[in-house]
Amino acid sequence: MEDCGDVLIVGAGPVGVFSALALAQTGAKVTLIEAGADIMNSPRNGVLLPTSILIFQELGILPEVDALGVTGRSLAVHVPGYGEKFVLQYPEMFGPVLDRQLHVGQHLFTAVGLEHAKRAGVNVLFDTALVAQRQTDEHAIAEVETNGTRRELHAKWLIGADGGGSTVRKLMNVTFDGFTWPNRFVANNIYCDFDQYDYEPANFICDPVYGGVVALLSKDGLWRVTYQEDASLPVETFMERLPERFDHIIPKGASYTIDSSSPYALNQRAASSLREGRILLAGDAAHVTNPNGGMGMTGGIWDAMILSDVLGAVIRGEADEAILDAYSKERLRVFWDVASASAVENKKMQERSDPAEREADLAGFRALAANPEMSKVTFAYPFRLIGDTLRPGSRWAGVDPTRGTQIGTSASQLSTSQA
Repeated sequence: MEDCGDVLIVGAGPVGVFSALALAQTGAKVTLIEAGADIMNSPRNGVLLPTSILIFQELGILPEVDALGVTGRSLAVHVPGYGEKFVLQYPEMFGPVLDRQLHVGQHLFTAVGLEHAKRAGVNVLFDTALVAQRQTDEHAIAEVETNGTRRELHAKWLIGADGGGSTVRKLMNVTFDGFTWPNRFVANNIYCDFDQYDYEPANFICDPVYGGVVALLSKDGLWRVTYQEDASLPVETFMERLPERFDHIIPKGASYTIDSSSPYALNQRAASSLREGRILLAGDAAHVTNPNGGMGMTGGIWDAMILSDVLGAVIRGEADEAILDAYSKERLRVFWDVASASAVENKKMQERSDPAEREADLAGFRALAANPEMSKVTFAYPFRLIGDTLRPGSRWAGVDPTRGTQIGTSASQLSTSQA
């Protein structure tokens, strides 16, 4: 049985990687395992909100991530059925570092975090899949498989950061509560000159049939185009339907090159608990949401930061293990009350068909675009994902530029209705 030190983390996505880096920076001995041969490179989140920029600044990696990305200071809402477009500009709130979003592929910023984690002493094992887990009073024990050979690893604590289909979660005695939407999203990374088609770096398309999201991913002109389709349609033939969908996003005959495409189910679900003894959950392993508004990844990385801080304190003997139960309770509250609530409202708004409701949305978009004070609600909303940092000595205590004050009472970033 191999000793992996203080913490064994399963999953080398952003949540796993940044958990490893943050824990290593506290002095913890960390091992990170990943079933794949490398960091996943598929159509995933590519827009970092100010709350994530704040994290990267604190972790000391922001200059490197900045160098890979493109800064955006606007968000456009397109309502093609009404021929309208609304542009929200970042108002002056917290200074130039945070009053923006950063467009950079998930695999790129995760790679930066991974390199820093290695430098901080994290042991990284690719091609290492979790197949079983158990625990004693003092250790969590993982049975893993590499190239057909199984062995056991043990650490004082185990964190499941292995995504929505989490093996760690499935091996725990928890339920995954919530619901699945009747439509799916199809995420595409494409090369296309969207600038000539009146798109901003970040775009939200509101249409009951052709709603979607268009966002710049990288300096080389790679964009993310995500649209919805009925989940009852055969998933294996989604590429046959793609051209017709694209015709409603970019002009027919426009030149584009598809880099990758990936359909996926949409869920609003969370584990009944994020802790079972010495095993903990964070990110999509803990909860999943539809991606409208970027709440999933942003909230997941904040899971990682809060968990790394409180677990580090437990390891150092500065906090009782009971704080890990508080972590579970608080992060579930943040998910259901902030991340999921906003993503649900954003998705409903994106796909609304009732004319009266759509007219009300249009009035709200006009107000947001015309009034910088109202738009502060949109751009400050994600800071609610920080939640309670749980202990006075937390690394994250006091970093929230809103100082924990809720700016506005909207139900989501783009809603002017009251929560």
